[in-house]
Amino acid sequence: CGLGYVTRWAATQGASATGIDVNEDQVAAAQALTPEALIGRIAFRGGSVYEPGLEPASVDLSYSRWLMVHLQRPVDAMRAIHAALKPGGVMVCEEADVSAVYAEPRSEAYEEMREIGLAGGRARGVDYSGGRRAHMWAKEAGFELVHVDAYHPHYLTGEHKGFWNWTLRNAGLGLVTEGSLSMTKLDELVAGMNKADESPDTVVAHCRMHQVIARKA
Repeated sequence: CGLGYVTRWAATQGASATGIDVNEDQVAAAQALTPEALIGRIAFRGGSVYEPGLEPASVDLSYSRWLMVHLQRPVDAMRAIHAALKPGGVMVCEEADVSAVYAEPRSEAYEEMREIGLAGGRARGVDYSGGRRAHMWAKEAGFELVHVDAYHPHYLTGEHKGFWNWTLRNAGLGLVTEGSLSMTKLDELVAGMNKADESPDTVVAHCRMHQVIARKA
C-alpha cells in the first residue's frame, strides 16, 4: 500500500484494487489521496501480509515493492500471497539489494554506512540484500517463475543522486537513538557521503532493484 500510488493506478486501468498496509497512518494517507472518482473501485485497509484477510483464490494479481526485505519471514509472506491468488494468478514484486550501493571513485563513507545499514538489518532478522534472492523465495513459496530482471540506477548529477545519503542518514539516526552509533560518527559519515554527492566526477550507485513475476499454477 504505502501511499497507494500503484493501487490508484490499477484502479484507473479498470481494476478493482485493494491496498493493504500494516501502518494505519499510511492507510489514512493513501485514502486521503484517492480522488472521488475512484472511490467505488478502490479500497485501502490495515492488515498484515501474513494474514491479509483476503478470501482464498480471490485475487488476480498481487504487487509489492520494498516489502519482503523488511520481513523476517518473506517466504511465509509469499505463501500467503499464493493462497490469496486465483489459479493462474500472478505475483509481481520488486525487492532491493542494498549491498549494491557504492560510489566511484570510492567513498569510504558510503561503504561504511552501507555496511552499518546491512548489519542493522541482520540484527533485526531481516535481509536488506534479499532482492537477489527474491526469485528463490518465490520458488520456495510454490510459485512458477515467469520473469526475473533487475535495474541498478547510477547518478553523476541531479536531485536523485543523494537519495541513499538521505536514506542511510535517517537509518543512522535510528541507530543513534538506540545507542549503537554515536552522533559524531554519523556526522562524519554524512560529511563523507555529501562530498561524494557534491563531486561532479563521482558516480553514486543506488541499490539494485530485483523484479520477479511469478505465477500460481
